[in-house]
Amino acid sequence: MSFTQQKEDKKAEELLVRDFQAGNLEAYDKIAKLYQKKIYALSFNLMRNQMDAQDVTQEVLLILFRKINTFQGKSAFSSWVYRITLNASYMKLRSKKKEPNISIDELLPSFNGAGFQQEKIQDWSENTESLLFTNETREIIKKAVDLLPEKEKVVFLLRDVEGLSTENVGDVLNLTIPAVKSRLHRARLFLRKKLSGYFGASNSKKGEI
Repeated sequence: MSFTQQKEDKKAEELLVRDFQAGNLEAYDKIAKLYQKKIYALSFNLMRNQMDAQDVTQEVLLILFRKINTFQGKSAFSSWVYRITLNASYMKLRSKKKEPNISIDELLPSFNGAGFQQEKIQDWSENTESLLFTNETREIIKKAVDLLPEKEKVVFLLRDVEGLSTENVGDVLNLTIPAVKSRLHRARLFLRKKLSGYFGASNSKKGEI
């Protein structure tokens, strides 16, 4: 999508929000249609449960309907929607699931006293997000993503899966841009190390053909 198209889409969305705040229910229907799949995708990636994700989606759409007038336009509307989705998803998770007891440092590369990386980790992907949607690797990567500590996981999902910009991720999570980049970098290193064995084996098999 071109920069010009993005600006036009943003303006169109702003008009829809203003129309809905003025009481236009057709504008709400369009907003709901625009965001329903995005809300569901993010909540499902956090919870891995279709029924829970459906519940959260309906809850978020209801919140948008009831609280649209509390949106003041200080941040992007999409950031506001994602923030509500995260809050609703975490509330659902707290009642059902404990966070995984795992330290991200356990799976990050280790370095020796001279500052060199002690083990070679195969760089199987520069664009992790593209692998999430291939049939062969989807389930394996999903399981690895689920192992991410929550702070890194949500940044990874928003940035690499949902495709938000670094600035928008920071807006959603109330983080500085350096903090977003740091968490994303740690998440990618985590996944790279966790999945290097699988992709290394896959590449070896391809080389045997």
